[in-house]
Parts: sequence; structure tokens; C-alpha cells
Amino acid sequence: MPGSFKISSHQLMILILLYSVGTVILHTPSPLAGFAKQDAWLAALFGTGIALIFVWFYIKVGNLYPDLALDQINEKVFGTLVGKMINLTFFFWSFSTAAETTYYVGNFIKTFWMPDTPLVALNILLAAVVIFTVRLGFETFTRTLEIFFIPVLLLLTIFLVSIIPQGNIQNIQPVFEGGAKPLIRAILFYVSVFTLSPVMFLMIFPSKVSERKKGGKAFYIGTLIGGIILILVIMMDILVLGPDNTARNIAPSYTMAKKINVGNFLMRIEAVIATIWIFTTYTRTVMYFYVSVVVFSNIFNIKDYRPFTTALGMIMVFYSLIVFPTVSSSGEYNKNIWLFHAAAFGLVMPLLLFITAKFRNIIKKPPGRQ
Repeated sequence: MPGSFKISSHQLMILILLYSVGTVILHTPSPLAGFAKQDAWLAALFGTGIALIFVWFYIKVGNLYPDLALDQINEKVFGTLVGKMINLTFFFWSFSTAAETTYYVGNFIKTFWMPDTPLVALNILLAAVVIFTVRLGFETFTRTLEIFFIPVLLLLTIFLVSIIPQGNIQNIQPVFEGGAKPLIRAILFYVSVFTLSPVMFLMIFPSKVSERKKGGKAFYIGTLIGGIILILVIMMDILVLGPDNTARNIAPSYTMAKKINVGNFLMRIEAVIATIWIFTTYTRTVMYFYVSVVVFSNIFNIKDYRPFTTALGMIMVFYSLIVFPTVSSSGEYNKNIWLFHAAAFGLVMPLLLFITAKFRNIIKKPPGRQ
């Protein structure tokens, strides 16, 4: 059955790492620099530290009922009716986010590579790949990620090392010039895109991980390495482009890659960073879409989610075309609204779940038991 798969802790680590980098590596530096200027990299540093705290909390939540996925835990703790209502909102959030990431990829390719290609064609192409991936099964997906993991990591390392000579240390000085308020706002934004959305992994952790003890370490390691990569990329964006140019550019990492010139031989490798971003964003989209179809099927007590993939995928394409009327509207949504959506499901939902589960366990204990 599609839901009976198991993945290794190593596969979980790779999945979390690539998921963490997806979308964030290209689009996050701009709003971060808009909030905190040259201190944007510090916001990523503090945000990554907060992410590790959330990983600890998510592991605690997952271990409440280690044989159940998050949506199943919701029904067990809150009751069938309330649990399904919560899961319905969780479905809408994961599904709409899958549509948003589809929009980001299509809009990027249209803006920078294929301006004459209709956006709908590009979105259909990505959606078709995502649908095909989810239908093949999650275990097949994670094995594929293992194949591409080393090349992606190697290309990222080459990219970061090659851009170092273009950096200017004065672009990140002085530190804390704007004070605490803009830095805190930048940290909150980074937390919303990097720290809160991994609540999705409670749909597979620890219930679908074959080595549960190692799975917790993999959760930490994947988050930490992903955070380090983002800190370095954001820092290099500021060092190379400066805080103002980074804030004004919709894809500063892509623009930064154009400046690479190693001995007049290694030049204009922006396609490399774009390919890495598209692949990691594809990973993120698959995760969102998989969660949405699984939660949707479980709401109706249907064990096989695959019959829903094509229909929901078609709706996802339609939604991706209307979710953001303009590029500026997507930027405003990310900066001002996304935080509240992410906090509702990445903080409030698991926190209420954890408190309610602990409270119910206390009540169930016989008198005199500690």
C-alpha cells in the first residue's frame, strides 16, 4: 500500500536539507535585506538557532504517538470530528502552499529564461512532474533525492567558493546599525519560511522512519546544514551586491551568480544556482503536495491517496495561476501575511496538540500514580 513505506534516517536528513534550501535560497535574501539591511545574515543565524529549538519540539510532538502521522494524532487527541476539522485546514494550507511554490518556479523561468512562454505551460510542466513523483511513492522519491544530493551539494560549494573574491567586507558593516527592531522583524520573517514549515515532516516522522532514534538526529542535522547553507548564501548576497541591491532584487542569488569570474574561465554560472533552486523547490513542492493529498484522503478514511493526485494536481495548477495577481503582491504576502499562516500550523497547532495530549494523559493516570 502507498502508506506503508519506510525511509532511512539518511534519506530523512537529505529530504529535510533540500526542503530547507528550496525557495528560501533565491527569494528570502531580498526581504531579509529589506528588513535588516546588512544584518540580514544575522537574522538567518538567529533564525537557524530558533529552528533547532523547534526541531526539538517537533520531535517531542512526533513521539507522543510514534506510530501515527500528524493528521492521525490530531484525530486521536482532539477527537474524530474536531481532528478532521483541524486536518481540513491543514490540508488547505499545505495545498495552497504547493500551488504557491509552483507559481514561484513558473514565474522565475518565465521572467529570466522564457519570457514568451505562457505561465500556464510552465506551471503544468512542474505540476506534472510533482504528480508523477507522488504517484510513484514517497520511498521512490527519497531514493531519487539520494542520487542528486551529492551533485547539488558539490555545485553549491563551488558556487560559494567561486563568489568569495567578489565580496566586499564593508557591505556588512557596521553591525547592528539599525538596532534591534528591524533585526527582530527579519528574524520573524526567516522563522516563518525556514523554521515553522518543517511541521510537515511530522507526517512522516517518526512513523515512516525505519531508524527512529537516528531519525531525530537526522532531523537536527538536516536543519542545521540547510541553515548553514542559507546563512552563507545570504551573507554572500550582502557582501557581493550590498544590502540595498539585495533588497531591490527579486532573485539576488541568481544575480550574484552572474558576477562569478575565476580566471576568465569560470564565468556566468547563474544557470547552476537556478537549477539548484528549481530542484530544491521541486523537493519542497512534492512535500507540500504529498502532505495535502494524504491528509485529504485520510479525512475521508481512504487508504490509497493516489486516485486524488491527478485531480488535485489540476486544481493546483489553476490555483497557481490566480494565487498572486502580480509579483509585488507575492512579495507583500510573503512579508506581511505568510508569518501568521505558518505560525498557525507550525506553532499553534502542534503546541495545542502537545498540551492537550499531555493533559489527557494526566487525567487518565490512576490516582496515586506518578
